[in-house]
Amino acid sequence: MGLDYYGILQIPRHSTDLEIKKAYRNLALEFNKELLTNTHAQQVFALIGEAYDVLSDPAKRAVFDQYGEEGLKRGIPTVDGCFPAYRYHGDPMLTYKKFFGTTSPYADLLDVLKNPPALYQLTDGTKCVKKKQEPIRHPLYLTLHEIYFGGVKKMKIHRLVFVNDERTTTEVREKILNVPIKPGIRQKTEIVFPEEGDQNPATIPADVVFIIEERTHETFVRNEDDLIMTANVCLEDALLGTTVTVNTIDHRIIRVPITDIIHPGYEKIVENEGMPILEQYPYKGNLIIRFNVTFPKYLPKNCKEMFKKGFDLCKIEGGSSQHEVINKLVLADKILRVDPDECLPPTIRTTNY
Repeated sequence: MGLDYYGILQIPRHSTDLEIKKAYRNLALEFNKELLTNTHAQQVFALIGEAYDVLSDPAKRAVFDQYGEEGLKRGIPTVDGCFPAYRYHGDPMLTYKKFFGTTSPYADLLDVLKNPPALYQLTDGTKCVKKKQEPIRHPLYLTLHEIYFGGVKKMKIHRLVFVNDERTTTEVREKILNVPIKPGIRQKTEIVFPEEGDQNPATIPADVVFIIEERTHETFVRNEDDLIMTANVCLEDALLGTTVTVNTIDHRIIRVPITDIIHPGYEKIVENEGMPILEQYPYKGNLIIRFNVTFPKYLPKNCKEMFKKGFDLCKIEGGSSQHEVINKLVLADKILRVDPDECLPPTIRTTNY
């Protein structure tokens, strides 16, 4: 005669799925604790795991109810073929872990003792477990200036709060939350205010969560801890060099000399002029300057000839001082175009007293 899984779990054959789970839970906790001191409990613990593995599966339970343990482990023919023979995997702790989420025999008890569930009482005296409301999320838009310096952002919320000692009546009240902003805080960072949602006798108030969002800046784009800006320069500046004036977020003016030829993809990196690094404050990221070169719409013939001479000379010299040669040719052309009278300094008149 085969095993009686119902007898092992000490439940009747018409038990519901919930009653099967409850029976396994009680027996598994009892015998798992005995495993620490009683070696004979291991066999019983394995039988409890096998019984639950069969009875918690509707298909296996149906075969067991009709054919018993022998038919279940032998396999039976069906209309679609054959119900495969059942074999328990032999690891009762695996079944235990799938049920409880842990292998600790005291986890269920310790969790209740350390974190007892909040209860509320109905009008008929029945006590029920309180469930926490879903978090309330609000976007918090900050300028790069606010993120750069940090500080405290005051946010006004309205929520229901208890107004009597019995904690049964609520009213809408206004509250100011002080949201701390650390210098260099990153986008999508969540700042949580625990249980600042509506108060209710039957539920635990929700957490209020502010999610950091960055406002668009007129000059800079943030990339992690770096700041990126685009400077507009003409072709002359791109070839001969220029100085880019930057108004920084912290109200300084810096002048960045550009001595390289500005080519497609060229970037000028200014170290330690980016955003504060959150984990390494007061260190900062970099300022990255990208360029948009504006080409002239028209060049006179003599200008084209000047550029051609300059590029020809660069080829002769190997291209090592291309911008210097072009600069000299352009200056020479300007000198030839100036009226000789304009080259003389104005006459200084003196008066004798």
